[in-house]
Amino acid sequence: MQDELTAPYGPLDALRDILRLRAPHIAVTCARTPEVPGKLGLRLHVSYLDRPARRIAWDGDSETYVWADGPDSGAKLARDTEQAAERIAWALGAPYSTYPE
Repeated sequence: MQDELTAPYGPLDALRDILRLRAPHIAVTCARTPEVPGKLGLRLHVSYLDRPARRIAWDGDSETYVWADGPDSGAKLARDTEQAAERIAWALGAPYSTYPE
């Protein structure tokens, strides 16, 4: 049971941290949500202002961040964490700083 609640730092944690640093106006949370009925998967939930919330997943097979829902569901974002963060901010219409102060 304890192993289910504790997970090592992974790609979605890194993406969450970059989004908080470079696009602090985006609301970001990590949550385990059903991938398929009865099976949980880690997802990054992102939202900005009144735009619909979106989910991001890590595709371990292709080692790429992907949209987990919405109009781009299944579409690849990027392998690189910073590129994925910038694309997420752009898709949500949120400001993104490459050099935060």
